[in-house]
Amino acid sequence: MLTNPLPAAVGPERFRAGMSYLGSACTIIASRLGEERAGLTATAVCSITAEPPRLLVCLNRDVGAHEIIAHSGVLSVNVLGTRHLKLAQRFAGLAEGVRGDERFLEGGWQTGLTGVPILADALVAFECRVVEDIPASTHSMFLCEVIDVSTPHGDAAPLLYFNRQFRQLKD
Repeated sequence: MLTNPLPAAVGPERFRAGMSYLGSACTIIASRLGEERAGLTATAVCSITAEPPRLLVCLNRDVGAHEIIAHSGVLSVNVLGTRHLKLAQRFAGLAEGVRGDERFLEGGWQTGLTGVPILADALVAFECRVVEDIPASTHSMFLCEVIDVSTPHGDAAPLLYFNRQFRQLKD
């Protein structure tokens, strides 16, 4: 048992500054509800278990894709390579005047088993069914069961996000 009280949590700016040094793979999380598609660039994705195959996807509840995922119960996680830099920027909201479904006008998008958009030349694409939606402050943690995995032929360099910039690995 602790005898001293624990200090208060750090402020959000200090936390963000520290987290900027936790390099992550860039992904596009995409979903569909009826005819409406939505997607965003995200780094908060991780493997949970192989048996059953599960991923954790964390999203801010303020982003448009959140509602579509929450209501449809399906999503794709499209892992990006360095060749996808412009697409990552587009889905991150950095392409001026491009919003919502317009984001899908670039890139080779296919329809997955559940109807979600799948990036045909992603390094790997996971098609998922949400099995649990866990509220966490401003975000939701979607626990997802992987129902399909698509990998293209050939090798490619991953697109990373580190120190608030898109990066690539160097040998």
